[in-house]
Amino acid sequence: MSLSKSRRVEIESEIINSIGKPAKTALTQQSIADKCGISVQSISRIVNKMEQSGRIIKNKDGRRNTYSLPITTETHRYEIAGLTEDKVYKDIVAGFIRGVPERAKKSFEYAFTEIMNNAIEHSSGIEVEVSLIRDECSLLYAITDDGVGIFTKVADALSLDEKHYAILELAKGKFTTDPANHTGEGIFFSSKCGDLFVLESDGIEFISNPDIEMLNVPLKQNIHTGTRVIFKVYMDREQTLSELFDQYTDGPDSYGFSKTVIPIQLLEYGDEEPVFVSRSQARRLLARVERFKVVSLDFSGIDSIGQGFADEIFRVFKASHPDVVLIPTKCTNAVDKMIRHVLAYLSK
Repeated sequence: MSLSKSRRVEIESEIINSIGKPAKTALTQQSIADKCGISVQSISRIVNKMEQSGRIIKNKDGRRNTYSLPITTETHRYEIAGLTEDKVYKDIVAGFIRGVPERAKKSFEYAFTEIMNNAIEHSSGIEVEVSLIRDECSLLYAITDDGVGIFTKVADALSLDEKHYAILELAKGKFTTDPANHTGEGIFFSSKCGDLFVLESDGIEFISNPDIEMLNVPLKQNIHTGTRVIFKVYMDREQTLSELFDQYTDGPDSYGFSKTVIPIQLLEYGDEEPVFVSRSQARRLLARVERFKVVSLDFSGIDSIGQGFADEIFRVFKASHPDVVLIPTKCTNAVDKMIRHVLAYLSK
């Protein structure tokens, strides 16, 4: 049975996404055939034609064939003095992303200009390097400056004991070292408007979505000074920027950044299993939280918490900040039980 043109395009798109969005299970023609509901023979013919036309690349992995997508990449260097993000955008980005679907394009534009502005105005560096990478499935940039590392700058501004706590503060949002000229929203929303956001500095790395893989390109693996940001967005991104912003405001008719999500795991770091038991940990977690109306506390990956930690958050903090709504999410039974235990005191 012959396939219609629209059906073939749909299947080709499925193949491109299957290659460009690596799954934990091995990609095979059989798996694509099962997903598309057609025979392996039909898939094989389509794959062969896509290979011949250069849309996909076949690689040998022992006896098994693997596939990758052709990539286009550019790297540029600029002196920071006198530089503006709109100049860089017009100079190299606008043409590079021509033809990208609108939602992915808008997300890329927003995240690029925000992070480039940070490098120009906050890094205290001399040069910035910009890498642009594109394939048929996704779009990626890497912006690397040679200035003061971002985690050092945030830690110094907030007098933090450890640099890694700067990740937690940036994840909350509404923090900037230059409040007269910036709102502190750029990094927060840039980390959420794409499919992968990596922030590297001072020997510390923050990855917003570790399940997403970077394009296989020869980026420098380590940076010894400055900051590097890597951003990736898939071409078929569904969420618009407006929908993203609405998630963190009081509603579609509100423009205030009033909601945030805090991953509790960012409070601690290292190879050992984190333990959340102390009131000092809770107070560190809640620093500047009173600036928001609604705070979702993401307990993903946390098996249990101590009574003092829970009490400081859900009873002590709540008593002194009754207008702030705290919403625990993704709790295990043990975490939920401890939260309910301390909340019981509020009703006595």
